[in-house]
Amino acid sequence: MKFILKGIMTALFVLYPFIVGWSLTHGQFVWVSALLIGLGVIRLFSKGNSLLWPLTGFAIVCGSLSLLSHDHAWLKLYPVGMSLGALIIFALTLIKPPSMIERFARLVEPDLPASGVQWTRQVTKVWCVFFFCNALIALSTVLFTSTQVWVIYNGFISYVLMGILFLGEFILRKRHQRVHSSNH
Repeated sequence: MKFILKGIMTALFVLYPFIVGWSLTHGQFVWVSALLIGLGVIRLFSKGNSLLWPLTGFAIVCGSLSLLSHDHAWLKLYPVGMSLGALIIFALTLIKPPSMIERFARLVEPDLPASGVQWTRQVTKVWCVFFFCNALIALSTVLFTSTQVWVIYNGFISYVLMGILFLGEFILRKRHQRVHSSNH
């Protein structure tokens, strides 16, 4: 049951830009505000990763400010906060290792060699730059574009870019490992 709840919550967070886009075109942002608060509260009280608490808090704040101010702009700022939150989380793992990408890499390869640790640290820095740029672009879609453009970027393009970066890193890491292992 817990797995199903996590799946539903993840799907709602991923589909969030589309839900907001639909609600704004139908003048129904109040229920999306309540949904965002609800999802944040559920995530807050579930025994999840404490690294996600800043993102959870931001979801609750955005939903609450949207309800209190009757302003849907707070709903559109949520993806900006998600990117900034991810930037902070990834950057903190550079200060207190293992880096985020090393953590992911060790799921597949528990005995990651020293060269792999160094590689994943550099890739974590690349992800930090990505999240910073993504936050800037997401903010510009809030401030300077239509809701349609906001939905397309935050609900599709940003995910495609993340997928490309993730896949590219995985392919390059495997290539790096082959080259490094053949040199020994």
